[in-house]
Amino acid sequence: MPMQNRVQELRDMLPKEQKGISSYVEHALQSIDQLVEQHRCQNAALAIYGDKINGNEERVYFDTVSQIKADLLDTLEKTVQDFLHTGDKHWSKNYRDGVKG
Repeated sequence: MPMQNRVQELRDMLPKEQKGISSYVEHALQSIDQLVEQHRCQNAALAIYGDKINGNEERVYFDTVSQIKADLLDTLEKTVQDFLHTGDKHWSKNYRDGVKG
């Protein structure tokens, strides 16, 4: 499932007052995508001028970016779970400081 769809799905699960959290994650993902696009453009310009692009470094870069995006989405999912279980004494919070509904 594309990340944007998953963020929207999680936004729909949040209480009305808390939907801004999902907007923050969505904006962060968009910013990361913009940085990746800038990186591609810079590499393209370097390649035009004859610089050799290191494939291993590129793989590490894109793997890291993918991991950061997945971690942002995972954090949002855990936060939504904590919101959905507010008041449930049998729920083990994902985050010690909890969430306020």
